[in-house]
Amino acid sequence: MKVSVILAHPYKGSFNHAISDSVIQALKNNHHTVLSHDLYEEHFAPVLPSVELISDASGDKLVNLHQEEIKETDGIIIIHPNWWGQPPAILKGWVDRVLRQDIAYAFHEGDNGGGLPIGLLKAKAGVVFNT
Repeated sequence: MKVSVILAHPYKGSFNHAISDSVIQALKNNHHTVLSHDLYEEHFAPVLPSVELISDASGDKLVNLHQEEIKETDGIIIIHPNWWGQPPAILKGWVDRVLRQDIAYAFHEGDNGGGLPIGLLKAKAGVVFNT
């Protein structure tokens, strides 16, 4: 099983990092392939450029890597703190830029976004650690 682990916490000594380390080790110990991303360490750019509003593609190589990986994973694990009742902005930006139309979902032909989306992700399981 291929699993994506997405971590969104800036402090390496955080509880979230400890959770991430434990999750990754447990997955590897059980012979899963792990695709791990620390959004802060990677300097993921969370701001959605206006060009991405009108294009299906991103010019950002890191965004493209995340999109390709997320399409192929069997499971997704997201680890983040709860700041003021919300995840960090970097994670919201990751969702906006990576889980896009034609990556994570699509609409029926002729539907311009008014109907129900069709899920495109291979992953059938997800876990969120929100501390």
